[in-house]
Amino acid sequence: MVLLSVLFLSVVIGLLQGGRLSALGLHPWRHRFLPFVALALQVVAFLPDESASRVAQIFAASLHISSYVLLLAFVWANGTTPWVWLIGAGLAANGIAIVANGGFMPVAPFALAPSAPVRTLGVYNNSVLMTPGTRLWFLGDVVHLPHWFPVGALALQAFSIGDALIGIGVFLVVQGVMRQPGPNLETQG
Repeated sequence: MVLLSVLFLSVVIGLLQGGRLSALGLHPWRHRFLPFVALALQVVAFLPDESASRVAQIFAASLHISSYVLLLAFVWANGTTPWVWLIGAGLAANGIAIVANGGFMPVAPFALAPSAPVRTLGVYNNSVLMTPGTRLWFLGDVVHLPHWFPVGALALQAFSIGDALIGIGVFLVVQGVMRQPGPNLETQG
């Protein structure tokens, strides 16, 4: 949800700076379907709550990890696009934390919004609450959102270092692509 806000803000700022929205579609993206497949996998991977069976948790974790593999493949295929490597670094950081914790992103207890269901342990959606045994906890959702940030219905009030890198990378990629010079229509025709 936060990354969608970053994408929207990036497009708005790009337009305000004279960028072209059409440039995002005209950019020579390689394997442009991969982010959509990855997003679909993540949507399917979301579990309703910690009461899901172990088989369902393993299935969700496998889909979650697979989505990161697809996203990293997209970044690799588009490595010549300026700043896309920053998105890849963020995806790698998140992916490492997720793989190290059984396919789920570790979440600090303070990251839960007051409106979130009270949980002490266990898997919820694509995350797992941190415990003393959490591996690579510092790559999990441990950076607290500012109090003024409109979290609304979000269950989390924190993000990971990887999320921050992805957000900055998305912003820079969108700005760069939208502001690329387009075809000169006056010389055509």
